[in-house]
Amino acid sequence: MEKIEIRTLVDITNTRVIRLNQGSQLEVNQQRNFSTLIQCIELRSIVHFDNKPTIETVDVKNLGFGSAFTGKHSVWTFWFEPDRSGVYTDNLGDAKGLLIEDLNQVPIIKNLSETVNIDKAIFETQDPKYTNIIIKAHLGTA
Repeated sequence: MEKIEIRTLVDITNTRVIRLNQGSQLEVNQQRNFSTLIQCIELRSIVHFDNKPTIETVDVKNLGFGSAFTGKHSVWTFWFEPDRSGVYTDNLGDAKGLLIEDLNQVPIIKNLSETVNIDKAIFETQDPKYTNIIIKAHLGTA
């Protein structure tokens, strides 16, 4: 089995708040971004995860984000396991290729607690300048 790691500059905090009477508008919108992410990764597989996304402030240089993003910023990291191996493998053999396609340009809610200025309110996986979400497949680690 494999584990997939997603790192993003988009606030995907899993608040579990889906209505305003449960919390703030910020918490509702953070949950909306997390729910959007889950719905996209589950287009091809049922996924399992034990932990909520973590957040840390790190220097984003050399992490794989777009060139527009430099310096120290909040990065959310989310790990999950698909229900079967190879489900995101594209025709070129990239173990995460289909997931990169599935997430590219999916709408998000911006201006939550991100520390970067996200130009377009989307997950961007392919633009060399504005990539705000990166995906790694860790094969053989269950």
